[in-house]
Amino acid sequence: MKKENENISWSLLAKDVSGELSPAEHLELQKELSKNPDIEKQVKKLWGDAHYAQEYETIDTTNAWLSVKGKINPERRLFTFKRVAAVAAVLVFVCVSALFYNVIVNQGQTVIHTSDSNQTVELPDGSIVVLNHNSQIKYSKTFMDDIRLVKLSGEAYFDVAENKNRPFVIETEQINVKVLGTSFNVKAYKGATNTEVVVSSGKVQVDARSNDEQVYLEAGDAVNYSSLSHTLDKHKVQTPNYKAWKTMEISFENNNLIDIIKIIEDTYHIKIEVHENVSSEQQMSGTFSQHSLEHILGTVCQAFNLKYQVKNNIYYIQPN
Repeated sequence: MKKENENISWSLLAKDVSGELSPAEHLELQKELSKNPDIEKQVKKLWGDAHYAQEYETIDTTNAWLSVKGKINPERRLFTFKRVAAVAAVLVFVCVSALFYNVIVNQGQTVIHTSDSNQTVELPDGSIVVLNHNSQIKYSKTFMDDIRLVKLSGEAYFDVAENKNRPFVIETEQINVKVLGTSFNVKAYKGATNTEVVVSSGKVQVDARSNDEQVYLEAGDAVNYSSLSHTLDKHKVQTPNYKAWKTMEISFENNNLIDIIKIIEDTYHIKIEVHENVSSEQQMSGTFSQHSLEHILGTVCQAFNLKYQVKNNIYYIQPN
């Protein structure tokens, strides 16, 4: 390992993976990682591996740990047994929670609605849809006809099974999205003035329903449709936070406090109010993967010399 990477505190990294990192330690680790980009890339990859492992019910923990250990320089394997166990536990952890959703089959149509929880749905063609809170999809029993049509109200992440003979079409209040096989996020809550599509892989076609405007998106592209101007605004994706509600992975890159609060609110479905004497000009960078809301708020407040309290399910941020 390069000499400049010797300043990485592997004990802090292990505590992060095991969920024992304090807000102050989180800030310290982020500073160390920012000075060691090669290690930072490895760490983010390991965080991603831990997240995707949650999708499996059974995992060989021995092989999982050997895989992770193989990605770390042998000279820096200073994890204690407790830390090793914690890393392995992350890789086999499956989040089990009460899912509040309804499935209705009526007149040949399936309707799936979520309220206070995300829900993963496998469609008849093998496509996977992850619904955000307060979202709904509808699809017909004849889903395998010439067009695979899904109607969406709310937000969902789609991983579409490829079928060149049967295009996959998502119909929302403002736009239609047409794909053959790809993964992307659609945010289209009823009554909202903006509808957003962000592509993770593949290509999609987005049509404005109010006119003939049409755009094509590839991986890393996004488009916003405004119901006020009736226009499609195509642009490049700046951060992975568009799917933080699904992955629980947040990245701040010189974001000010207002932007940070918006990201946290959207990810954790909470309300945050900031005291009028708190300045929003300061900026912060940092990455959070699978951390609790309290940990993230505590770290943000410590970075800005603030504090927070909770009253009636509202989080109030004020000067320290």
